[in-house]
Amino acid sequence: MSSHSISNDQDHLRPPMVCLQMLGRRFPDIWPRLDVLRAEFVSVPNEYPPHWYLPYHAVAQTLDGLLAQMDRAGMNAPRFHVATVNMLIALSGWRVTQGVYRFDATLFDALIATPVSGQLPTDLLSKLPEWTVYIETPDMWWAGDALHGVFAQVGEMQDGALCLCIVLHVETHLGGIILRLDQPSLEASLDIAVRHELNAGANPREHDIREVLPRIVSLLLYLCSEAAELGDGTCFPTKPVPRRTKKRTRMFPAERPTQWDVGMRMGAALRRAYQDDEAGRAGESSRHGSPRAHIRRAHWHTILSGSRRDPIRTLRWLPPIPVNGERIEDLVPTIRPVAAADVGH
Repeated sequence: MSSHSISNDQDHLRPPMVCLQMLGRRFPDIWPRLDVLRAEFVSVPNEYPPHWYLPYHAVAQTLDGLLAQMDRAGMNAPRFHVATVNMLIALSGWRVTQGVYRFDATLFDALIATPVSGQLPTDLLSKLPEWTVYIETPDMWWAGDALHGVFAQVGEMQDGALCLCIVLHVETHLGGIILRLDQPSLEASLDIAVRHELNAGANPREHDIREVLPRIVSLLLYLCSEAAELGDGTCFPTKPVPRRTKKRTRMFPAERPTQWDVGMRMGAALRRAYQDDEAGRAGESSRHGSPRAHIRRAHWHTILSGSRRDPIRTLRWLPPIPVNGERIEDLVPTIRPVAAADVGH
């Protein structure tokens, strides 16, 4: 696990585009260089997983070349940390799509209240709808500052291990947190995160790491399994391809951010269920003398299918289920089937 933060003394960060601008000022010309690198990267098919945007060492080499050029030009070349490379990979992946994911408020609250434990499902996380997603995180906090949102991408670490890179878009700075995906559980990944910061002599922010990061992971897992419920269902995120110019082939940034509303139908169904629950608590009896309506707690559930010898594990988020209340046909989501490890019961 690695962490690093880049402060911004001039702007109060709010729109995610400002994050790109801040890193662009710190590392001038880095985005066009990574655009060209991505075009070269995709020209070698099947060498890397399709959900990776760029490999770690290629980006580190590109960054070294940029800083050396800045030194030769007499510019003040900033130092960078290991996590800076992952932050640049994550934001360069977001730059070409610029998807902003805004959850229905009721669904958002239900998801962050759903505990996540056990082994992180790498296969499921690789199904993010874009290389890098940006999730708005209203009323969440990190290290005492408002957390406006997070960028998230699955890729590789310096040692080649798979990782989940989370870039924290805090009020006045960007913070990078990397969770190793080669650990037996989320708790083990969080332990490594805390130990790394202690060894680096930094404030470990242990409460934030152990409390906030699992909530973010829960949002990401839902986004992977609920890609069909984005916007109004008529269009979905796409991944652009490099374009050829007179000089070279390169990626180009999206023209503007695109907002994707997530789980609007699910959120409305949850609100109806909560209303039934409140009516039951107020003393309203259901028909035929059956028990009052109530809500069964949401949880992550692993479902086995296929042969007994080689079962396929799929992960499903079971929302707060209304019991003895109005039947809500659309409450249980459609899940994209992928192989996944246990994430709770």
